[in-house]
Amino acid sequence: MSKQKITISSNTSQNTVLSLIAYIGIGCIAVSLLLTLILANNSSLSNAFQAVGECIAYVLSIILAFNWVKSHKHVAWVVCYVVFVVTIIVLFILNVI
Repeated sequence: MSKQKITISSNTSQNTVLSLIAYIGIGCIAVSLLLTLILANNSSLSNAFQAVGECIAYVLSIILAFNWVKSHKHVAWVVCYVVFVVTIIVLFILNVI
């Protein structure tokens, strides 16, 4: 049984680290989208494929970051998470359209 507890805590620790990285990642994505909007990046057909890939990455990052925020129930983390997610969604939609 002790080996099973070690495995569970090890997986939990790894999940926490991955969730923290995803949380940082969504913050970086939000900043990146803001810079793209400011610099008025030119679009082409290849950008459509990039948008699909980014969308998948965004969704996965947002889901993992949510798990991290949920496990670290602090108001500052939740507020930042909401700001990051809203920024990503709004600016991603504006950049795709």
